[in-house]
Amino acid sequence: MENTEYGFSLFELLIVLVIVGILAAITYPIYTHVLKKTHRTEAKIALIKLAQQMEIYYLANNNSYEDANFSKLHLSDVTEKNFYQLTLKSTISSYQLSAKAKFSDSECYLFMLNQLGEKTNAGSGSKECW
Repeated sequence: MENTEYGFSLFELLIVLVIVGILAAITYPIYTHVLKKTHRTEAKIALIKLAQQMEIYYLANNNSYEDANFSKLHLSDVTEKNFYQLTLKSTISSYQLSAKAKFSDSECYLFMLNQLGEKTNAGSGSKECW
């Protein structure tokens, strides 16, 4: 008598599920880390663009950063994909730009840039942020 049953046994399906679960457990942390790095890149780009606009503002306003704000610079106070809140503090001769994460990122939650191009940040892994 010939066996004409086709398909997979329950045991074979369970083995496949275990393998998929192990692969997911390994790859998910890697995926979330890469995703956070991508978000951080958005903050860096936004701060550099904002610094460029601040320098244009400086030249257009008699060598002064004073009274600079997002509306005068024609920029938004959030990054393009809304992952970071941007802030701007300026005086006559200096400015401090910052981007604070709107998502959970304990390693690099705050990026800062000033008129000298000095890049600083805050978080538990702050040496690797910029």
